[in-house]
Amino acid sequence: MLLQSQIGSLLHQDHMTTIETLQGLEELLGSHRKPPAVDAALAERLGALAATLRAEVESHFAFEEGHLFPMFVSKGETGIVMMLTHEHRSILPMAVRVAELAQAAAAQGFDEQSWRDFRDTGVELVEREIFHIQKEEMGLLAAISALLDDAEDAALAATYKATVK
Repeated sequence: MLLQSQIGSLLHQDHMTTIETLQGLEELLGSHRKPPAVDAALAERLGALAATLRAEVESHFAFEEGHLFPMFVSKGETGIVMMLTHEHRSILPMAVRVAELAQAAAAQGFDEQSWRDFRDTGVELVEREIFHIQKEEMGLLAAISALLDDAEDAALAATYKATVK
């Protein structure tokens, strides 16, 4: 990997964790046509899924929108900010819904309707969020290195560690 900014490295680590989680979700969804029985292992997996999704959409998105994107706007980079913020707005409700359904299923199991909702929303979430992460990996992280100086990068990394991790 090319030399990356501190904040870019932190965002990249989160992206890789999220992709791994989404791949696990995709595997779960693809391996069951009917609602799976929720045993202790699946309940734990669903709880971990919910926690990771919440961390991504609530903390990660909030950091980008509250700290990183304003710096981009101040440097005249509004296009990427508008595009990624718009995507956040569409991904957020899906991720929260999948997390809620996962938490409920971990406690009570799936019925036909909750499995259908989980599966349908989960499939769309996987597609949209992986595409979103790819955009951030290819565009946002490169832009960070080009736009931010070392002091700005260090300050953002410190803020990120204090608020997200």
